[in-house]
Parts: sequence; C-alpha cells; structure tokens
Amino acid sequence: MQDSGTYELTLILGAAALLLWGVRMARTGVMRVYGAQIRRTLPRALNNRLVALLTGAGAATILQSSIAVAVFTSGLAAVGAVPVADGLLLLLGADAGSAVVAALLTLNLKALWPVLMFVGYLLHSIYSDTESPLKQFGRICLGIAMILIALTFMSQVSSALAASDLIRVIVSSLGGELLIAVLLFAILTWLAHSSIAILLFWASLVQAGITTDPTLILAAILGINLGNAAPPIIMTWNQAAPARRIVVGHGAFKLTGVLAGLIGLRLLDGLYEIIPGVPSFRVVILHILFNCTLIVVFTGLVKPAARLLERLFIEPPKPVDDIGPKYIPGKSEDVGKIGLLPVTALAREVLRILGTVQAMLEITLDMLLAGNSDKAPEIVRLEEKVNVLFKAVRAYAVDLTRKGIDDTDLRRVTALLRYTASLENAGDVICKTMVGIPEAMRKDGKSFSEAGKLELDTLFRFLIGNTQLAAEVIMAWQPDTAGVLVQRKRDFKSMCHDSSRRHIGRLSEGVSNALESSSAHLDLIADLRWINTQVASIGYDVLPASEDSGDEAAEQLISHPE
Repeated sequence: MQDSGTYELTLILGAAALLLWGVRMARTGVMRVYGAQIRRTLPRALNNRLVALLTGAGAATILQSSIAVAVFTSGLAAVGAVPVADGLLLLLGADAGSAVVAALLTLNLKALWPVLMFVGYLLHSIYSDTESPLKQFGRICLGIAMILIALTFMSQVSSALAASDLIRVIVSSLGGELLIAVLLFAILTWLAHSSIAILLFWASLVQAGITTDPTLILAAILGINLGNAAPPIIMTWNQAAPARRIVVGHGAFKLTGVLAGLIGLRLLDGLYEIIPGVPSFRVVILHILFNCTLIVVFTGLVKPAARLLERLFIEPPKPVDDIGPKYIPGKSEDVGKIGLLPVTALAREVLRILGTVQAMLEITLDMLLAGNSDKAPEIVRLEEKVNVLFKAVRAYAVDLTRKGIDDTDLRRVTALLRYTASLENAGDVICKTMVGIPEAMRKDGKSFSEAGKLELDTLFRFLIGNTQLAAEVIMAWQPDTAGVLVQRKRDFKSMCHDSSRRHIGRLSEGVSNALESSSAHLDLIADLRWINTQVASIGYDVLPASEDSGDEAAEQLISHPE
C-alpha cells in the first residue's frame, strides 16, 4: 500500500496542503501582531531606493509572502500613500525577501518541528481566550512547525518519486519542452498563491535526484517567478487604477526577466554547477540570484515605468457628489472586505458625513435669513446621504472590531462609530425640525427681527466653524486640537444663553418681530446647542482624560448593528 503510486500521490498532495496551510497560519499570526505596524511603516519607509528595497525584503521575510506585500502595497497606492515608483521598488525587494525565507527553510531545521509544535500549541492554548500577542506567537510557531513537517514528508516522497521510472520519463521530457515547463510551474505557483511552497517542493525533488538537468531546473525557477506575479494582478484587477499600476508594472518586470532568462537559458545553465552546496540549496540560490538581477536591472527604470503605467491606467473622474460611500465598501459590495489603512478609510468617510452636516447647516441658515424653504429638498437629499453613509460606516466599523485590530486602532474606531451616530442624530434634527421653521413662519406671515437674524447668523456660523474644527480633530487626532474644540463647545453654550437673554429682553421691550418669532427663535437656539454638542463630542474622545468616555453607547451599536 505504502509503495503504491496512489499513496505517494496522496501523500504529496497532503504535504503540499500542509505546507500551504503552515505558511498561511504563520502569516496570519504575523499579521495580527504586526499588521497595523506594517501598514503604517511601509509608506513611511520610502526615503530612498535602498530603504524601499530593504523595506520590501523585510516585509516579505516577516510575512513569508511577496504576494501579501504586493497586495498591501497596491492598497496603499489606491489611497495615495505610496507612489508607483516606490511601490515597484518595494515589490522587487519583497521578491528577494521571500527568496531568502525559502533559503532559510532549506537548511537542516526539520528536527525543530516537535519543539515548535509543542511551544506553539502551549502558547495558543493558554492565551486562546485573550488578545495577547503570545497567542499569535503560538500561531506562528505552529505554522512554522507545519512547514517543517511538510518539508520532511516532501523529502521522503521526493526520494520515492525520484526512484520511479515513470516520473523520471515525465520530468526528462520536460527538459526538451522548456516553455511548457515554465508554464507548468507558473500555473502551479499561481494556484498555490505561494512561490515559497512551490520552490521548496521543486528543491526537494531536485535534492532527491529527480533531475540533474540545469536548464530544466532554471526553467522551473523562471516559471515559479512568473506565476508569483499573477495573483496580485488578478486580486487587484477591479480596484482603482493606482493599485493596478504597481502590480502590473511588477508583473511586466517579471515577464521581461523570464523572457530574457528563456532566451539565455543555455548560457546560464553553468551557474547551477558552480554554486556550492547541496542541490536543493543551489535551486534556492538560483531563485535569489534571479530576483537580485531584477533589482539591479530595473531599479533605475522604476520612474520611467511609473510614468508609462500612469498613462496606461488612468483613474476615471469621480462624480462631484454621490450618496454612497467612497472609501469603504457600500451596501452592494463586500462589507466584510477589509482593505489597507482601514482606520484611515473609515475616518475619511466620517469626514464626508461631517461635511454633509455642515452643508445642511449652511443651507438651513440661507433659508432662515431669506424667509423661504426653496432649498428644503436639498436638505432632504443630504439627510438621505447622511443615513446611507452612517449605515455603511457602522457596518464597516463593526467588522473592523471583529478583525483583531490593535488596541489603539480599536479605540479610534469605537470613537468614530460613536461620533457617526451623533452626526446622524444631528442630521435628523436639521431635516425634521429646523428645516420646517422657515416654511411655517412664511405661512403665518411671521419673520425674525433684524437683531434676531444677526444673532442666528452668528450662532450658525460659529457652529459651522466648530464642524470645520471637528474635521481637523479627526484628521490630526491630537489632544491640543481636541481641547480647542471642547472649549469652543463651552463658548457656544454661553453664546446660546446670551442670545436667549437678549431675545427675552426684546420681548419685554415689545419688539413686534421678536413677539412673532419668539417660539421659533428659542427652538432654533435649543436645536443649535444640541447639534453643537453632537459635533463637538469627538473632542472628548481624543482628550486623554476622556479616552474611554461613552464606550457603553458605542458597544451597544457594535452589539446591535441593525
């Protein structure tokens, strides 16, 4: 049974699956511990070409996947955080970094898997009900242990395959069809979404003696590199043009290198013979040399390539305004899909809601001063926009809280979720209460006194200034700015009291317009004060002393999102 071809095929499929799962588990652990730091570090590390290359190499080494780095980088490019030229350098460095990981795994580390498995299981079990980083370190250990176990099985199966006359005939036939060999390994790498896994599998076969043909070994390496460029292109094809530019440019670099390698394949096969070490190590070194050659050749061409890609992939013009979300998934999209810089995207969408509330205040003020309700339909449309955006932000924020983001991001997401609910309530008050006042006064033949109009104008414009300052608080997230907003909120409260006293003074003096508009004037002051409280509430969340204030309301939103 154990000597049958069926058993060996099953064993190799199982080992390949275990290898892929181990890589995925280790990468997941790294992402949950360092994902937020990686997202923040990548765009900041692009000071020069060398730093960009080293950053990409380091990220791929940590994540054990250049594909993951490619998807990260494309997402950063989509939000304008990474220029195309720098992104191309990142991906070239990432390819070299993943090759280094493969080289390390070819060393004699297989005996470490029992220790890693035990330590990983222990850490993951002890901290399974917590958000401790030690839980993720346990996950990483388990993933690496699975990789080493899979490599052990692959080594055993490879020896059996190398002894099979049928397998030798198939492999030797590929030596005469190098283009087919390149395409075969490209397809395998694309299907596996892991160049490391396919490279290690091929290295184990070569180590077992399945082939000694240097040209076939090189052709397989070329195919692995070609297939590694395909998944990021496919995964980002429906994204914004900036995201596609980087992965397509990287794929073009790979394709050019592969074609050049195919043309000079017979001239390069001597490299395999002069590299020291065992056959499996030579295979990985060839992979590293290929990617280092791409770095040397294309580093100086990234800027011209970026200009060409910007002409080929043009961002379609965005509409001036639309009701649905722009920076996070909408109702018709995959709400569970979490992009890169998710908190930044969430904050940008909250800024759109705040801007919409500000526009509603400005239109309402125009109607009050003009004494008509001609723009009431526009207020209703803007309120619909606020409601749609609120639902999208709520769904996205709730999903973020379930994705294992770090504590700092979790506090900010919670604060933004709570603030969005406040803005939605403010929009309701404007649309359902304030917008009807001009029409009601027009029907009754009433109007505000000149002094009353001046006071309302002052209050509205001060409140509009607070909405602009609140936007600055969201963008900067600094206690100093938040403190100014909170103080202005208190100043506005005093202004409302003063306006009410002056209005009552006009009533006692018998000013006719003041008598006519008394109810509307006092109602507007009360509404404005309440809206100001909602607009300024974000300041309390940013101030250190109020970091946890109001969490109960946000947690209720998270627990009952519908």
